[in-house]
Amino acid sequence: MVDRSRSFLLRGLAVAFCALILSLIIGLPQPPQREAEEVPTLADREFERLSLELSEEPGYFDTDNLISNEISYQQVLPKLKEITRAGQVYLGVGPDQNFTYIVQVRPATAVIIDLRRDNLLQHLYFKQVIESSKDRWQYLSLLFGKESPQDFRPDLSADVNRLVQHFRSLSSDQDFFEQNFQKVWSSIRGRFPRLIREEDRDTLHEIAATFFKENLQLRFRSHGRRSRSHYPTYEQLMTQTDSSGEMRNYLNSEDDFQFLRKMQLENRIVPIIGDLAGLKAMRDVGEYLKKQGSVVSAFYVSNVEFYLFGDGRFPLFLENVKNLPVDENSVLIRSVFNHWQRHSETLPGYYVTTLLQRIDGLLRLHQERPYRDYWDVVTTDYIPTQVK
Repeated sequence: MVDRSRSFLLRGLAVAFCALILSLIIGLPQPPQREAEEVPTLADREFERLSLELSEEPGYFDTDNLISNEISYQQVLPKLKEITRAGQVYLGVGPDQNFTYIVQVRPATAVIIDLRRDNLLQHLYFKQVIESSKDRWQYLSLLFGKESPQDFRPDLSADVNRLVQHFRSLSSDQDFFEQNFQKVWSSIRGRFPRLIREEDRDTLHEIAATFFKENLQLRFRSHGRRSRSHYPTYEQLMTQTDSSGEMRNYLNSEDDFQFLRKMQLENRIVPIIGDLAGLKAMRDVGEYLKKQGSVVSAFYVSNVEFYLFGDGRFPLFLENVKNLPVDENSVLIRSVFNHWQRHSETLPGYYVTTLLQRIDGLLRLHQERPYRDYWDVVTTDYIPTQVK
């Protein structure tokens, strides 16, 4: 009886071993990689500590940057989704354009790094408004200070054009806006008392009031330079399409918005203050991510490289990028403004081009032969993404 049991046991082990070998040979489905949903939630105190510890002293830039002026930002999304892997880390600069990239890349964690303290305040405001909104309709209602009728029933399957049409038809309500701003302010001030100070209230109110006053017609502005008429409105940014003609703004899909909201609720989108070519924030981010065993999937840098070349600090930026944990699928997202030369990837009717480049390629080429100038960077080794 014992011998027979031992025989069955050995036979079972042999079958299991053969099955394992067979799965490796013919590529049977393997256990799925960890998705963003499995990443532990950060407590408010940990979120605050992380933002403070990774940040450095703020600097100045001559734009309000409340919204993007990069109307081409969605054109790379099909290729971006094809290359990157979900469940990794997203890095980016600037305002809520990052949210569209985030919902497409589906990272586990995101870090928004920007030179301006105002950008951190704006992201804390976005965070609280998003968390307070059960859906996209409520989010835009709070952001624009426009209250929907009491009998209004939101259509969760609606695309962003439907949202735009609805909020265009509503009047702004000063009392509604002020009451909700006070709730948002009280909440983030209470949750993050070391990160946001009492003297930040006026600045944050000015940011929020700009969305309230201008809402769908809000445009990017520079300080000391005239506003350009071709800068897109917030409505135009919301309703842009990718290279295949699909709308992919984070407000176009309820599923995308809920993914973003979940990340905010779990404190997995961390805004910090930092200089991409600085000596602290970027380096600390790299060290933190390596300790976490994380990999950067996408890094949106806008056109910051243009300014870094202008003041001779581009090599410092590359040193910071070199310290980031990346793999062969890690991608840099950059924007090129065609003020002097037209990029070959620019589509007809556009004044700006959004490009992708693999980060390991960027670093390797600079190691082989340092980039001569900004135009050399943006025209070498980019990934073709446009359907022309």
